[in-house]
Amino acid sequence: MFQAIEELLMKDEILVDGSMEEGGGQILRAALALSMSLGRPFRMKNIRAGRPSPGLKRQHLACVRAAGELCGAEVAGDEMASRELRFAPGPLRAGEYHFAVGGGGSATLLLQAVLPPLLTADTPSRITVTGGTHVPCAPPFEFMAGTLLPWLERMGPRLAATMSRPGYMQIGGGSVTVNVTPAKALVFGTDFAEAAKNEPGPTLETEALVYAHHLPDEIAKRECAALLSPEFAALGLSDSSICVINGRNGGPRPEGAGNAVLVKLRHRHGVTVFGETGLRGRSAETVAGHAACRALRFRNSNAPVEKHLADQLVVPLALAGGGSFVTETLTPHCRACLDVASLFTSLKPELHPVNGRKTLVTLR
Repeated sequence: MFQAIEELLMKDEILVDGSMEEGGGQILRAALALSMSLGRPFRMKNIRAGRPSPGLKRQHLACVRAAGELCGAEVAGDEMASRELRFAPGPLRAGEYHFAVGGGGSATLLLQAVLPPLLTADTPSRITVTGGTHVPCAPPFEFMAGTLLPWLERMGPRLAATMSRPGYMQIGGGSVTVNVTPAKALVFGTDFAEAAKNEPGPTLETEALVYAHHLPDEIAKRECAALLSPEFAALGLSDSSICVINGRNGGPRPEGAGNAVLVKLRHRHGVTVFGETGLRGRSAETVAGHAACRALRFRNSNAPVEKHLADQLVVPLALAGGGSFVTETLTPHCRACLDVASLFTSLKPELHPVNGRKTLVTLR
């Protein structure tokens, strides 16, 4: 299968074991981003070995093919259920691209793979991805636009994201566009360092969004009631700070039914978004409660970097030549990204506890 590009992948090929840490798709996305950015070919074995159904799925294939299109890569093993992949990047080509994940595959996860190399490209880019914008086990659009991209802007590039239509699991159909004005280089500067290491301070404002498209009104009402319950009074939400979006009160309507609850905390470092997606058999109270609990847990940790943001900062920090941040807790996703970064660069991760509850993560 791999003979066609064997000569390209001998001397400098990096071997990535997809079974490391949690053994999921994050390892593949980090490897693709670093490979394109640094021009280093890699071979991955044991792809998604830690998942019940290992190998490449449709959304992972979409990431591989989008990355290949951006840099004219030579690729082998890009087929459904493949557990081994070889990827040899060519020169990066910034510009306007349209990628389709297919079904309810996550649009934001695909962007995780293709955005990092474009942050320092020669010219601006405009990337549009169709797929799921609010799906389980993936960052919702609001997290990417409101939390991740402002952190990346602290490193030099200018970024703007819009969602023209939401998309939910199975049906998908959502559409997200990100405009990238690149920097000459990513920099771990004073602005990023101060925000990444210092406590965020008290919450300045709390808001919530409830998406309830093509669903009975009762679901959104129950989720709002859960957010306003005494259990989550510490968040400071009120009727006026919760917005219900159902397509009948304005805004685009998706192709299928879907539900998501998002809680936004504004503090001195910016906005941190927490999202939960509704699933069949999951009560409205559970969906809202999980989003609210995550927001409270983060606020009480006094950490500047939320745990799901942490793994998404590793690749940009590696491309900046190193850096550090304090996160509320270290996830397997973050550990996996640190391991991949150390394979592609000379940087090594260092982990130090902070006050017994937080972790200082350093790439040195």
